[in-house]
Amino acid sequence: MLEVSLVGRRDSELWRRAITIFVFTIAIISFGVAAPSFFTIANIRAIELSSSVLLIASIGATFVILMGSIDLSIGAVASFCGMLVARLAPDLGLWSVPIACLVGLVFGAINGLVYVYLRIPSILVTLGAATTISGAVLFISDGRSLSVSNAAVIDMAQGALANMVPNAVLVSTVIYGVAILVGDRTRFGRMTLAIGSDEQVAALIGVKVNTIKIQAFALSGLLAGIAGVLLAARLGSATVTMGSYMTLDTITAVVVGGTAITGGFGNVRLTIIGVLFITILSDGMNILALPPYLQTIVQGTVILLAVLLNTNRASAEDVK
Repeated sequence: MLEVSLVGRRDSELWRRAITIFVFTIAIISFGVAAPSFFTIANIRAIELSSSVLLIASIGATFVILMGSIDLSIGAVASFCGMLVARLAPDLGLWSVPIACLVGLVFGAINGLVYVYLRIPSILVTLGAATTISGAVLFISDGRSLSVSNAAVIDMAQGALANMVPNAVLVSTVIYGVAILVGDRTRFGRMTLAIGSDEQVAALIGVKVNTIKIQAFALSGLLAGIAGVLLAARLGSATVTMGSYMTLDTITAVVVGGTAITGGFGNVRLTIIGVLFITILSDGMNILALPPYLQTIVQGTVILLAVLLNTNRASAEDVK
């Protein structure tokens, strides 16, 4: 009976991936036909850079969502860390980068601690954190945009290996590879999935549920910080709301990639599919000059369809 169930779930997963890839292919072809500039080298490079930043933030979001939790503070953390590196770079140079990333990790760890020990739903904890951190961004920037004035920090994202592969793409590729190993080969990766499948059973078999949860949120904060730093370096400046788009985009990318929003199903390696889908969709709509409100409607529809596709509505346990 269990074998039949597993086979059915595997077949269902293959169908989901096939549908996602089909829609992804149709979108690329449609944008290429409607806007010839879509396939230019410059635009492909822009897609690479945008997707590299989003991929890093989405990896952290994936581990949190695999547990059945949610992190709504990713955009705010990215904005704060990007602004912080812009603030510190003139005096500290490249040392501003690890400092800003460490701050992101601290923010994430605090989210995890509050979520675990005060027993407040993660969606409320991280929503409150996002509001607080957004206020902190205004404080350290005086409400102004700041330029990243250190050449070494800028080159970290804008430079390219042998003038071919952008550094930001290399960084995201390395982080993606490490994340796959963590998700597939480490206890932490396996236990995030176990917690999402059934937290009580995971606790009974000896999983340190609270520790794993705190670690997952800390990792999400760290990767959001790295994404914010790379975004500021790529743009050459930091703005108060520059990372705000990441919160919605990371959730969308994770779900479109095949990870269930209710947790317990999915993996990090599939997240890149969702990231490329969202990046290309956004890039194509911008090239076609679609109004911002219409772009938001399209993205919201994509989220809804992805959730419908990746949720087993026949199971009462999946519907929360």
